[in-house]
Amino acid sequence: MNYYVPSYRKSSNISFKRRRSRKPLLFAALLLILAVSLLMSGFGPKGSDGQQNSAQKPDVPVTGGLSNPKSSESYVNAPEKAAADETLSASSAEALLLEKTQSHEPGLSLEERTITVSSGDTLMAILVREGLARSEAHALITRLQEVFNPRRIRQGHELTLAFETLADHDPVFHNLNLKLGVTRSVEVARCSENGLVARELTRELGSRPVRAEAEISSSLYNAAVNAGMPVEVLMQMIRAYSFDVDFQRDIRPGDSFQVLFEEQIDDNGQFVRGGSVLYASLSTRGRNLPIYRYQTSDGEVDFFNDRGQSVRKTLMVTPIDGARLTSGYGKRRHPILGYSRMHQGLDFAAPTGTPIMAAGDGVVEFAGRKGNYGNYIRLRHPNEYHTVYAHMSRFASGIRQGARVKQGETIGYVGSTGMSTGPHLHYEVHHRGRHVNPATVDTPPGRTLKGDELERFMSARKDLETLFASLEKRDKLARLE
Repeated sequence: MNYYVPSYRKSSNISFKRRRSRKPLLFAALLLILAVSLLMSGFGPKGSDGQQNSAQKPDVPVTGGLSNPKSSESYVNAPEKAAADETLSASSAEALLLEKTQSHEPGLSLEERTITVSSGDTLMAILVREGLARSEAHALITRLQEVFNPRRIRQGHELTLAFETLADHDPVFHNLNLKLGVTRSVEVARCSENGLVARELTRELGSRPVRAEAEISSSLYNAAVNAGMPVEVLMQMIRAYSFDVDFQRDIRPGDSFQVLFEEQIDDNGQFVRGGSVLYASLSTRGRNLPIYRYQTSDGEVDFFNDRGQSVRKTLMVTPIDGARLTSGYGKRRHPILGYSRMHQGLDFAAPTGTPIMAAGDGVVEFAGRKGNYGNYIRLRHPNEYHTVYAHMSRFASGIRQGARVKQGETIGYVGSTGMSTGPHLHYEVHHRGRHVNPATVDTPPGRTLKGDELERFMSARKDLETLFASLEKRDKLARLE
């Protein structure tokens, strides 16, 4: 374009100045911008091919390192994979452990820790102490409550924690197992689909018959243990004979016993605990007292003698376990009053707090404080029998006037209330309003089998005797081996 600049001076002439055009520069800049734009959008020298490849290439999902390395190798180059590995979070590390567990990754190991619950321990304190975050421990306990109340955890319970460990990663919780007994435990485990899952586990035990026999030289307990009898089996036998035998006075050196019982075993045939007494025979004071475990056609399980009479009688001879008879029935010099008078019961010395059992089924007529007797209970039984229990430290829960009790049920605890020189149980038996000697009272049996039931019992009795005769005598050493 041509421009002119006028001059208004009189002496000057009008002249014109021509300036250079800028169109080529603007056109070059436009071409440069267009080229850069095409390069940025993928239209280079191989624009059509590059565009097609880019459209067909799928998006790579962000997995945080959890995808299978072989399946993602063609999409993620080495630098990108390293960067992803460096950004693994705690949750992704846990998922990685789960993936490697399922694929049996050689670098993964399971670490187990066994903890015995101590006095004052809580489940939360144990879990936090073993490295779990408090939030994770809370979630675990919440899940456990579905099958077990964590507040019932007790000193001596055994707790096993399992953790999955992988190199360069913190251990990840795998499962918890709380052993509650020989056959019962509860577990909380991590599941890939459902998260934390709680369940109760029961252990099935097998059984096998065992024969034991011995002569008593010092005590029944020592003879039984040396003969390979578990303590729980011995206690069953004592309870069964307690209606006819006073174990404090009747058992003497030279007496003997034979027992057929079951012992419970695990899957490997190892002894776990004693089972039920099936047959026993006790020889004491010239008497031979055989008893047989038998289930009647109406479902009752009890011990019967060789005539089909239940060994369970209206009243027990001794309503307390492990006590020592210190004073019998009859006239004696009173230890406190200092003069002789009739002692109308039996005194059993035992530590304070020893449980006292109801001698038979009955109803509580009185439970409370009564003069020199101290804490006192009187029970009414069938066939016009009454029993009295005195000097107790306290009554059992639910024992009050009008309450019904079962034979062998704990009704109170040994003490020294009232006129007493030390902790003991004073025990009386009344029949038709008169005092009788508890050691010699002969109450009728609970049940006598007759007719077809008696025939079935006699057949079962013969089978038990045959089984006992077929077994070899086993001692303590043989059972442990």
